[in-house]
Amino acid sequence: MAAILSGSLLAALNHKIIQEQFDIVRPTISGLVALASFGAAVEPYDGHKISWLDMSVGADSDVTTAESLAADTTIDVSNGNLFRVGMVIQAGAEFIAVESVSSNQLTVQRGVGGSTAATIADGATISIESVGREENSLAATDGIYQPEDVENLFQTMDTAVEMSRRALATLQFGDTNDLAFQVNERTRQLLIQMDKILIRGRKMTLTIAGKPITYTGGLGYYFDQAGANTVDHGGAALTLDAVNALNAEIKARGGQADSLVVGIKQARALQVLVNATYGSQRLADFVSDEGGLTTLPSDLPQIGGVNQIVIDTNLKDSELYLVNSSRMKIIPMAQGNAMEGGSWRTMEATAPGQDGQKVRILGDFAMELRDTKTHFARLTNIA
Repeated sequence: MAAILSGSLLAALNHKIIQEQFDIVRPTISGLVALASFGAAVEPYDGHKISWLDMSVGADSDVTTAESLAADTTIDVSNGNLFRVGMVIQAGAEFIAVESVSSNQLTVQRGVGGSTAATIADGATISIESVGREENSLAATDGIYQPEDVENLFQTMDTAVEMSRRALATLQFGDTNDLAFQVNERTRQLLIQMDKILIRGRKMTLTIAGKPITYTGGLGYYFDQAGANTVDHGGAALTLDAVNALNAEIKARGGQADSLVVGIKQARALQVLVNATYGSQRLADFVSDEGGLTTLPSDLPQIGGVNQIVIDTNLKDSELYLVNSSRMKIIPMAQGNAMEGGSWRTMEATAPGQDGQKVRILGDFAMELRDTKTHFARLTNIA
């Protein structure tokens, strides 16, 4: 950081300096914010909103809602939208071809491909194995839900750096330790604030002292919405089976998670499970990180593709998240923040008559959390 030759604190703290320091500090912060990426700046609509489309590939399996005998040529399913003519589905050892779809009832050919027709129980799982199409067929979709318009709000985040006249005089001779320390700590505070918002932020607009304030929603907010994959564990202790079931539901919805997020309490419970289940080398990998970000390749096979464990103190003791990190972004607001694609801007904040100088650091950000109903899940009420 250059010495202040002009005597101006603002000149030393331009947006490039703040962005550079932010990028330096960010990898040192453990927690969910370490997984989220920063997206390109987006121009808001209505002055304070961001929106995106959730377009998720549907599940490749469904359940029956009535018994079908071996001689029956219809099968009742829970969600007929997943199926189309020409699909081959499997129930047990039997392969079945779909001839037509009417609402949630399939008209089928039984026992195809050399398999034998058998009774299919109510509530049985049927999987989609392949899709065949005749030549010159008409366009059709399968397993794709209608896109859902989702929005979030931008939230202003800020802090300030303040230095006395004597400290500024020292800076003019090249001693920037005090300034560097302040900038480092202020950016750390902003990152901690971002991490809290990413987990616990509530999307809302409030009027305080006659002025509107917007807040961006985090994962906790979207987990509380209708249709979200939130499971109540009933006050029981954490088990790998519970995590497996949570991940299985993500798979059933056509999603995929790559990271498991817990607070300190459930991290200890998870460590007990690791101690009881995995080899000494993977155990050493788990404990050596001491609570940051740990990558476990395939020694956690029970939870599918999840290979990162993130310990974040902002999660409740009774919660566990499964997340898809590629679908989490922190989005700066275009034009309202720094120029040249930066996330922050600085502005003079020195009070009239102040014996020193003060600079405000601020930016407007929104959490973009795509496909939260299919690629994310939450386990609550854990002992």
